[in-house]
Order: sequence, then structure tokens, then C-alpha cells
Amino acid sequence: MIVISMTNCPPKVRGDLSKWLMEINTGVYVGQVNARVREALWKRVCENIAEGQATLVYSTNNEQHMEFRVHNTNWKPVDYDGLWLIKHPDVKKTLKQGNDVQTGYSNAAKYQKGKRRREKNQFCTSDYVILDLETTGLQPDKDSIIEIGALRIIHGKRDGEFQTFIKIDEKLPKEIIELTGITDGLLEEKGVEVQKAISELLNFVSDMNVVIYNASFDCAFLEEICRKNQLAMLENYVVDGLGYIRKRVKGIADYKLETVARHLEVEFFERHRAINDCRLLYEIFLKLNPHASLLAPP
Repeated sequence: MIVISMTNCPPKVRGDLSKWLMEINTGVYVGQVNARVREALWKRVCENIAEGQATLVYSTNNEQHMEFRVHNTNWKPVDYDGLWLIKHPDVKKTLKQGNDVQTGYSNAAKYQKGKRRREKNQFCTSDYVILDLETTGLQPDKDSIIEIGALRIIHGKRDGEFQTFIKIDEKLPKEIIELTGITDGLLEEKGVEVQKAISELLNFVSDMNVVIYNASFDCAFLEEICRKNQLAMLENYVVDGLGYIRKRVKGIADYKLETVARHLEVEFFERHRAINDCRLLYEIFLKLNPHASLLAPP
């Protein structure tokens, strides 16, 4: 079961959700869908909700029997001794000074405050790694990662690239071949085992902060593939490049990477290849901030 709650929902998103879910109150959708449909719906919401806010809650086999995601909201998930809780603004402690708002923390999340502040300050930097994946579909528990690309940025400039294909047991869907240009023959010739790919990725990323466009999608695939193969997980601090760009780019039809690039007049060539998408995201960052320093004041 899933629940999606939104504010300022565009009609086109409302129509898409109504095909799969029941609207039980204004902006509140409930239903039973598989993981692939869930991920597709959430991606659709995040790319098109503009100034609105969204929350997704869905059933899963963990200790809490649920997971949740948020978009464009100050209510943030916080890991508290293995349990995920929500950190939200404390109305009594909220102080407004012009446009600046100082938010409070729930008791359950106070111990995270210092850590989160250090992570945020740490990411006000021009050193990071941009990461992207290509997959066989939208469902992390059933589909596979076929390509990983990563671009290391030091002092705002490119410092190195990582790219690898991953061998898979099944045949590639026709639509994925047409979309990416990746073929079964290419994976057989140049692909490596998943254990080697993840190990090399972790070595490349090291302890640097990581930027992923629509991070919830790629992170779900990485977590699933590491869990299935009993591999060390990527535990670096992750910033969603989609959220970063949404705060700085307004008035566009959607937030697909190519739409943002066209709006900013950033030239791009082959899309839907992992390393090319990393390069494109970096060029977009350069357009928005010549120093390519993420999370600096807009």
C-alpha cells in the first residue's frame, strides 16, 4: 500500500495519479501498486510539482514496516538509532529574520543536529562526485543496473571520471536498448561482475560527498544491488541535484535534465548514458554557479 500527499498539485500530475490511486482527500492519494509503478509515480511527482510539497509513504519489509520520502518540504527524515523519524520545524522556536528561518528539532533528532550541520557545511564546497546509473527499468527489486558513471570535481573543476558496464543474466528490454544504445553484446564484451563494479565505484568516490539527480531513484537501486550481493553500501553524504536545481531554475515545463539544459542553453549530445549525464549535470552547475560550488547561496 502507498500514500502520496501533495500540495499545489498540477492537473497533469493529478491525472496521472488518478489512473493508479484513489484520491481520498484533496491532494491525498492511496492505493496498491507494485514497486515499478510506485517509483514511476514518485519520479513524475518530483519532476512536475513545482512549488508544491510531496510526501510518499509505502509498506516495506523493515522493522517499521514502512518507508517514506519527502520533496520540497522542511520535514526531513532522520535516522535515529536505526529507526527513521521525521525532523520538523518547531513552531515555538521558529524565528523569522527577513527571509531567514531558524528551525527547531524534535527531541528524537537533536543528537543529529551537529552532524547534519557539519555535513551541510561540508557540502558548501566545490569538491564532490556526480553519480549516475542506467538501469533495465524502474523497479529496484526486479530490474538491474547496467552502467555506472561518476565524475569527480575538485575545486570546481573536473578531476577524473569513472565508467563501467555491469554484466546481467537477462536480456535487455528493447526499449532500454533504443533509449541508451547499450546492447547485450556490449555488456557481454565490456561488462564486469557487479562485485567488481561496486568495489571500484566505492574506491573512486572514497569519502567525498555525492550528487545524484533524482537521488531517491538511484539510491534505491544501489541499496538493493548491494543488499542482494552482500556488498558494502555507499554511505557517503548525498545531495539531490534535482532539488538543488529546482530552487534555482523556475518557469520550466518539467525538470528533466534535458529540459533544464535547454532552458539554460547548455549544449548536450548523447543522453541516457551514465557518464554523459554526469557531464551534463556538471555543465548545468557551471551555468548556475561559475565556481560549481554546490549549496552556496543562490
